[in-house]
Amino acid sequence: MEDLKYQIDLLTALNERLMASEHIYRAISEFSGYCYIYKDYRTQTAELIGPWDDTVGEKVTSLPYDERYLLNLLHEDDRKAYTESIYEMEHHHGTNAILELRTKTKFNWIECEARMVYDDDGNPAEKIIAFRDITKRKNQNEEIAYLAYNDSLTGLYNRNYFVRCLRDMCEKAEAEKVNVELLFLDIDDFKKINDSIGLLFGDELVQGFSQLLKEFQGENTIVGRFGSDVFIIAIYNPHGQRSADHIYKAIREKLREPYVLTNKSEVHFTVSAGVAEFPEAGKTALDLIKNAEIVLSKAKESGKNAICYYEPSILQNFIKTVSLEQKLKDAIDNEDFTIYFQPQYETGSGKLRGAEALLRWPDEHGQFITSPGEFIPIAEKNGAIVPIGSWVLKETLKIMNNWRMRFRLPLMVAVNISAIQLEKENFVDYVQSLLQMYEFDPKSLELEITETAFINDYDLVIEKINVLRKLGVKIALDDFGTGFSSLSYLKNMPIDILKIDKTFIDSAIADSSAGIITQAVVDMAGKLGLKTVAEGVETEAQQNFMSSIGCDYVQGYLTGKPMSKADFEKLIIRQLP
Repeated sequence: MEDLKYQIDLLTALNERLMASEHIYRAISEFSGYCYIYKDYRTQTAELIGPWDDTVGEKVTSLPYDERYLLNLLHEDDRKAYTESIYEMEHHHGTNAILELRTKTKFNWIECEARMVYDDDGNPAEKIIAFRDITKRKNQNEEIAYLAYNDSLTGLYNRNYFVRCLRDMCEKAEAEKVNVELLFLDIDDFKKINDSIGLLFGDELVQGFSQLLKEFQGENTIVGRFGSDVFIIAIYNPHGQRSADHIYKAIREKLREPYVLTNKSEVHFTVSAGVAEFPEAGKTALDLIKNAEIVLSKAKESGKNAICYYEPSILQNFIKTVSLEQKLKDAIDNEDFTIYFQPQYETGSGKLRGAEALLRWPDEHGQFITSPGEFIPIAEKNGAIVPIGSWVLKETLKIMNNWRMRFRLPLMVAVNISAIQLEKENFVDYVQSLLQMYEFDPKSLELEITETAFINDYDLVIEKINVLRKLGVKIALDDFGTGFSSLSYLKNMPIDILKIDKTFIDSAIADSSAGIITQAVVDMAGKLGLKTVAEGVETEAQQNFMSSIGCDYVQGYLTGKPMSKADFEKLIIRQLP
């Protein structure tokens, strides 16, 4: 009896130990998220361990030996892969298999790893299959894969993937001897639009425009987003309705109607486009993209809301401009510029009144690198005009102060000021500091501006001009007679001097109507209390005419071309009593 009791106690202890071990094992499997199937081929039994109910989405209580129940839990498209993998293990002595499968009920993804143990005779003895839910990981991977190819805001192809597709498209086009058109699109004045409606609505506008572009996506047409408001379309073997020109016209037609934001406000906008074609405009995808972008900038310069097509001259001019920009940067750093002076004379007495200071850019041999008409617009575009203009003003006052102290001859000097300079917050303070530094009489300084200075912020410019005039500085309106200048415009401008453009002077003698208009300008200016300067006077007839109608001063090749500091100094000496 004692032996029997001992054996019973021993079996009970072993069972309790096994139950505890099983409890621990099941707890571990629950925490790990793994589900297990253990199959014993010798006893023809199977056991389930782990959170099966959560994984497959329904109550699981048993597993039939034939595994048909398990197959029924899998998505029908994945059953064959599972069956073939298990069959391969059981009949060809495989020991391990890993599959990714979907469940039927919740359509979740599960990872299935199976291991097989064989007996000494090579027959299947045991099989254990581990399952775990990998839905979250699969979704994350799919999202990562999506972002690898698509722009997160618009859903269009992103820059990197578009370039890859374009590269393949160009290689195919080269093999098949056809063309690829590349259309670069940019929303005009998007920064201003974005500033006015806010970043969130700006993103909404970009999304709306991208949906319009998606309509053109097709078998041989791909659409991508390259930047904030920059989009790109590539067309393989373009013709008819599938061409850059047709697509751009269709886009413009759709943009005739305003885009309505979710806050019900309407936004009108236009787009500009540049077109480059493979292989003419580039032998590689990157060259094609670069040149299309260059052509787009040309379309912007030509007035926006326009399309421009690649021409070799556009690329050549761009390269020349880039080279000039770099040289200009170096010239600013090294102060490689110089000031020339063009004299102004009183029409009545013929006395030297002063000069207009003109910027010149000489090389080391004294030859001009290029004309101001070429490099000044570039400087205004890239912002270099601000340091250049500051240097011109400072250098001019320095030279004029030196002449004043040496020759004791009262001379005025006119300095051109760009609209960009005038808009700078510290411009007035800078002018005042230079006047104090060189003890320069403000009444001897004229700042020449054009009407473009009033375009961006009229009230601010007027305020600055009034401060300068209170200091004693004279303000001259340059190039009157060009652009939108009109006599009625003058009465609202706080200016002291009106410079009549050369186009008036050239036609005043030969054309009686032009002569009458020129005289009317001089008369009106006089009645408004303004002095007048005739620019570009090249003949005695022109000078005599301007003198006869009461123009105050003349300036031009007849009385003196722009001259170096040394030559103008000689001119001053000749004026001395």
